[in-house]
Amino acid sequence: MERRVRHLGLGLVVLAAGFLLTGRWQLALGVGVGALLGWVLTEPVRITWAVFVIAFAVPVTIDVGYPTNPSYALLLVLFLLAAWGRVLRAERDGWPPKALAAALLLPACAVLAGLVHWHGVKPIAVGVAPLLCFGVLAWHLAEEARHDRRTVLRIAEALTWFSVAVAAFAKYQTASRSWPIFDQFAYDWTYTSAFDATRAVGLSGHPIIYGTFAMAMVLVALTLRGRFWYVPVTANLVGLVLSGTRSAWVGTVLALGFWLLLQWRKASWRGLGSAAAITAITWALVAFSPPALLPDTTASTPTGQGAATATATATAPPPSPAAPAASSAAPAPESPVSTPSPAAPAPPTASSVAPEPSAPAPAAPTGSAVDSVDVAGSRISDPASADARFTRMSVVWDGITRDWSTVVFGNGPEANVRFLENVGIGDGQAQVFDNTYLTFWYNFGLIGLACLLALLVLLYRRLRSLPARLLLVGFAAQIFFFDVWLWLGAVAVLLLAVALGAADNPSLSARALPLPRRRRPGTEAAAPAAAGPR
Repeated sequence: MERRVRHLGLGLVVLAAGFLLTGRWQLALGVGVGALLGWVLTEPVRITWAVFVIAFAVPVTIDVGYPTNPSYALLLVLFLLAAWGRVLRAERDGWPPKALAAALLLPACAVLAGLVHWHGVKPIAVGVAPLLCFGVLAWHLAEEARHDRRTVLRIAEALTWFSVAVAAFAKYQTASRSWPIFDQFAYDWTYTSAFDATRAVGLSGHPIIYGTFAMAMVLVALTLRGRFWYVPVTANLVGLVLSGTRSAWVGTVLALGFWLLLQWRKASWRGLGSAAAITAITWALVAFSPPALLPDTTASTPTGQGAATATATATAPPPSPAAPAASSAAPAPESPVSTPSPAAPAPPTASSVAPEPSAPAPAAPTGSAVDSVDVAGSRISDPASADARFTRMSVVWDGITRDWSTVVFGNGPEANVRFLENVGIGDGQAQVFDNTYLTFWYNFGLIGLACLLALLVLLYRRLRSLPARLLLVGFAAQIFFFDVWLWLGAVAVLLLAVALGAADNPSLSARALPLPRRRRPGTEAAAPAAAGPR
């Protein structure tokens, strides 16, 4: 077996090298990724690591030649990983009916809504796919955490230190006013620094998703308290500010308020001093920009492929044909100008029209004309996108309350995509609803919304781990301001909460099966006699 593995590995290396020599780097990348996934699939512990690495480190704003939309391609990979992990553990864990029911609850709501308001099989499949994937992932991670608490804690601590490097990269992005890799490989210019170079995207490709990641790492590092925990806390607070994501700020403030409420008896002058020191260092790191990273002010045009495109035209071009249509699953940036979403295309209809183009793109800032402190302050003082969200809420509410069937059963899976493509919101901004709860109600009805809220409440009650509860509070608050389902890096925060909660909950810990008691020799003969007539 070892010899066959060596031969297989050597063959894959030769094949990848051959593709590289012929200039087909995408095929070489596919061979390498396939070999890596094959190695991961041999061990459930590797699957658990791979789920979080893929969700947090692979952006969905870059298309390297996926056979379908990047979000759905990565969703399929994660689904296969989790499903195979459950197959490998079937003998040990079995197929518990409660876990299966929880995993299938939201997909069942989507199917019900699709049957009541029938628009074909494709919308049901597209709408059910993310919910089914995340349900199976949560089931797999909870079961693995029950049996191997140490692995989950190691993953969480490793992610906090990984986030320090991501925060350094985010600082480089805002200081240099460029997004390396994303500017070259993003499948649409709206996911480049030409759109808004004043906000950091980390490795997520989108400031809102990076803000979600930074929020989660702050809360995990603060509650797990690993060695030198204040380093990842400070780094991610810097990243949180640089992202300019107000929804993540709200989620962080609510989660930290909840944490202080639980820890108020442990308050001390030392803790207050530590908080003041972390705040001061965070402000200094946000305000400081190394002169070597500042862009060249003498350049006539901004650097980067996307920036050149933005400055070449008087107004911003509409999304390219390769960019998917807007969907419930994608948030728009919280700036006055919002990006379209990377979601699955809506089913084609005879009356479908192109979404309304975005507003003109701001040119990439040059020099030190805009610093990060001013940008963060403007995010609080600018009410434009907040007003836009109220407009979206009124539009969604009108669609929900159309009649009793739309209130109870919704308009069907992908109904928001059909509305945004055929009707749209006439405010010149991104064609998204920007509210997970209302979008869920719009698509799947009051039944679906009640099931979603019930799952969040059930998770909060059952997962009594402090890190898990803080993540749930932050996540539940933030998704009120954007649509989450196709952003893997954002939903992974919920999955991390499930894993940490299952690892620390004694009622969910794995128990050994009771051994059958041995009967004494005289017991078997005495039992029939005792049961006879008296």
